Amino acid sequence: MLRTGIFAALLLAACASAGEQSAGAGRECFRSESVSGFNVVDRNTIEIRVGASRRYLLTTTWPTTNLDFSQRIGLRSSTGSICTGSGVGVELIGGDPITSYPIQSIARAPERAAHG
Repeated sequence: MLRTGIFAALLLAACASAGEQSAGAGRECFRSESVSGFNVVDRNTIEIRVGASRRYLLTTTWPTTNLDFSQRIGLRSSTGSICTGSGVGVELIGGDPITSYPIQSIARAPERAAHG
């Protein structure tokens, strides 16, 4: 009985790993610790900066009107990584009063035109 339980657990772990690899194909991921700043774009969109040059747009169905530059935000992910695509399992925490914003989608922001 114990051997069957161990085998089933190993099989489930292998299936989960294979699913994560195929689901990650073509997606960009980062860790919340890599976020270096944010900007409120509109009522339901927050732009975050990752490193020196990457920017992502996080969309939520909740109004983000109580977020401003004088505050810090936090990102929490149920998987440890934050990837483009569906935002399921990702939350942005911040504001006054502190609010948890469930993220609906994550997309790479378009490149900004160079000023010259």
